[in-house]
Amino acid sequence: MKIQAKIDRLVNGGATKAIASVTLDSWYVVKGLRVVDGKKGLFVSMPQESYMDKGEKKYSNIFFPITNAAKMELQDAVLKAYDQYLDQQHSAVQDAQFEDQGMGMLPF
Repeated sequence: MKIQAKIDRLVNGGATKAIASVTLDSWYVVKGLRVVDGKKGLFVSMPQESYMDKGEKKYSNIFFPITNAAKMELQDAVLKAYDQYLDQQHSAVQDAQFEDQGMGMLPF
């Protein structure tokens, strides 16, 4: 299966670092995956819905991989997209600082 991951937006504060979406074999799109910074590092949390059960708020995944291999493939794709997104953001900041310092213009 071909998985294309995209970071939709970054999240400031808290354990959630970004919201992502994935395209599966160019047929299906799943939105609302979260990049989470946990105790053991970054991982991908599946989209969830919340509901009340006996006065207690509970959560249920609305999309999830069935096998561990599928989970790892999906997580690897999303985390790779997250790293690339951060690299692009970092490069854009550096380029802007370079331009602000007047170093983007040649003296001739």
